[in-house]
Amino acid sequence: RATYWCPELKADDPAKKGICSNFLCDTKPGDDVVMTGPAGKVMLLPEEDPETDYIMVATGTGIAPYRGFVRRLFVEETPAADAYKGQAWLFLGVANSDALLYDDEFQSVKSEYPE
Repeated sequence: RATYWCPELKADDPAKKGICSNFLCDTKPGDDVVMTGPAGKVMLLPEEDPETDYIMVATGTGIAPYRGFVRRLFVEETPAADAYKGQAWLFLGVANSDALLYDDEFQSVKSEYPE
């Protein structure tokens, strides 16, 4: 079970209790768990305007869809990515630096495309 230690309270902070991880930790063998899979479509690059700017906002594991999008935009060799001339901003909110997912990948893209 993941907990958040509050240095000011010098105790676990129950206000920072994760919904999904704690739900899974509280399940017992034999419990029914209803899950849904990914729905929707792949985030497509708008090929009609290669100068489109993107603003992406995520918290915690919500960064996952943007990882694929950033890879399509800056890492993979696709006609749309090769033509892209806009700017992309990614804002990620996490409780602390230990919670930064895929940070090495994002920093690599940022250093290769600083503008």
